[in-house]
Amino acid sequence: MRARSSRFAAAGAALTLAFSLTALPLQAAEQAYQQSQNVQSDIDKAAKQSQERIDNLSEEARTMLQEFRAARDESASLKIYNGQLRKIVESQDAEIASTRTQLDQIEGTQQKFVPFMINAVSTLDEFVSRDLPFLMDERRERVQDLQTLLDRADVTTAEKFRKIMEAYQTEIEYGRTIEAYRGDLGDDRTVRFLRIGRVALMYQTLSGRDTGYWNADAGEWQRLDGSYRSAVEHGLRIASEQAPPDLLRIPVSAPESN
Repeated sequence: MRARSSRFAAAGAALTLAFSLTALPLQAAEQAYQQSQNVQSDIDKAAKQSQERIDNLSEEARTMLQEFRAARDESASLKIYNGQLRKIVESQDAEIASTRTQLDQIEGTQQKFVPFMINAVSTLDEFVSRDLPFLMDERRERVQDLQTLLDRADVTTAEKFRKIMEAYQTEIEYGRTIEAYRGDLGDDRTVRFLRIGRVALMYQTLSGRDTGYWNADAGEWQRLDGSYRSAVEHGLRIASEQAPPDLLRIPVSAPESN
């Protein structure tokens, strides 16, 4: 019995040893498997992080590419715009140079033109004083305004010249028109004047009793006989557009040449 117990004990010890020897590889394999899982998990995490970095880099690269293209397009537009601005600046420089040249020429022209205008106003003043004495207050005031205008620094030379030409044009028109108006004869009598161009200047009192004309030879007003009364009345109606144009019998005189 003792021998059999020894054999059973030996067999159990051998079996235990066998189980022990078998358990060791399994435990090592399990540990290796767990380690491999951990490594795989780390690899997956690293791969995910790498992919995220790649995705971020791709998005950043895409954004940078878009910004680059936008900057390139803007640069091209700026080049075209700058080229156009350069042309405009060159044109403005040429215009400024031309304007300066014109200003220099105008300054020289004004130096010659101002005496001309002064003489023109002086000639007009003399002409009015020697002309038929119609609308004298109005015409003398016009000449006086021109003389005042010439001395004003706030009025351009062009505007002064325009006003002088207007005054001359008005005087020219007097020679082409017929006119009737009321005025003072100079002896406190209010009369109706009849001007026919610069050919004749006549008057008639409001009562129609007296009729006369300006004698340019004598340089004074002279009365007319009754034969001119109806002619002057008719002329006054024509000038006032109360009668159609017609032939008139009028006295005519002209100043003698010196």
